[in-house]
Amino acid sequence: MHDETFLVTQGKMQFHGLKGETIVAKHGDYVTVPTRSPHTFSNPYDEEAKFFNTYTPAFYINYFKMLATMAQEGTPMKPEDNRRAMAYFATIGVTEQDMKPSKDVGELEKGEQVEHGER
Repeated sequence: MHDETFLVTQGKMQFHGLKGETIVAKHGDYVTVPTRSPHTFSNPYDEEAKFFNTYTPAFYINYFKMLATMAQEGTPMKPEDNRRAMAYFATIGVTEQDMKPSKDVGELEKGEQVEHGER
């Protein structure tokens, strides 16, 4: 298990947590993801985004090295291949349903995003 940090160095990105929580992080923002916190990230914007990412402990970087090797083979990665790689590093995936907003969130309109620092 590990925690992660993300420093956005260019553009902006979205970080997604359980129950539909979305944080929009812009250039200069720093996002911390505690151990055992299911999450993902995306860049749905037209502008390229870059970030600096850390893992503590650092062994988890090997997961991304494994994914890079798999991607170089030239065929799209199947979800089961990604799940197998995640399991190798003791990472448990979540379903799309887990990432959807719960009914009690209520404060956000459908599709509305929370800008970093607004909470």
